[in-house]
Amino acid sequence: MFLYQKTIDRSTLRQGFTIPVEFHPLLHAAGGEIKRGETREIKIMIDGVGYDALLKNQMFDETKFVGHPDVVQVRYGENSPISKKLREKFCSSWNYVERIKALPENVGRKLTIRVPEDQQEYLALSTTDIPNVFVADCITVNVKTEIKNEIRQMSELEFETFTPRFDSKAGIKERTTIQRIRHLDRSIGDSLKRLYDYRCQMTGELVGEAYGVTCVEAHHIMPFTESMNNDTSNIIVLSPSYHRIVHKAKPVFNYKNLAFEYPNGLIEKVTLDRHLRARL
Repeated sequence: MFLYQKTIDRSTLRQGFTIPVEFHPLLHAAGGEIKRGETREIKIMIDGVGYDALLKNQMFDETKFVGHPDVVQVRYGENSPISKKLREKFCSSWNYVERIKALPENVGRKLTIRVPEDQQEYLALSTTDIPNVFVADCITVNVKTEIKNEIRQMSELEFETFTPRFDSKAGIKERTTIQRIRHLDRSIGDSLKRLYDYRCQMTGELVGEAYGVTCVEAHHIMPFTESMNNDTSNIIVLSPSYHRIVHKAKPVFNYKNLAFEYPNGLIEKVTLDRHLRARL
């Protein structure tokens, strides 16, 4: 089950990353709740190899930070095997941040270095049936280039509904890159659907409830075929009818107000904004 997708930055390549609070329920459902102050040893599978890391719920003074949510992090050492593997996989991001850090004006400074949006890479973390074992899918610049070449002639709606096909006459030839991305894409969408109890984020409606079924779809806010962005902040759960309206009307999404702004002047705010609010 997909858990969380992290945009690669210097911290991720050196020491770890934080899992946002809105995804803690998915983490707890997979391996049991991790209590505040608890640390667990975990394995993260990358390219079929298991790497040691820690899952830690940070302890802090609750009297000073009343009501503060848990801070759950995946942690590892800068010279650990997993750090070295991540720097190898995400060499484009690593070379960029190290180059910026080495500039004369940045020497000795503490600064957050962000990779330009069109060069961003992602680590997609999923749970497994084995407790405390996770799988990491590395969405690198090269993977993004491959998928962009394969979907160049597709519309966004065609990509979102794409199912790989096999040509029996030419022999079985899988479009492996698209399969990989669509599998991840569907896994991210499925996790967000669970997060919202299968309700449309725009209307709050549980579509299909009267018939005993659920019927919502995942939509890329910025078209994936253009942005190559499969991050959860770029995905929203919609009813099928609202999804088709968005594709046909092509509204602009205002992240500041969390609203779709339509060409005819209509503005509709998101009703269920749990994971999108984290971007504000």
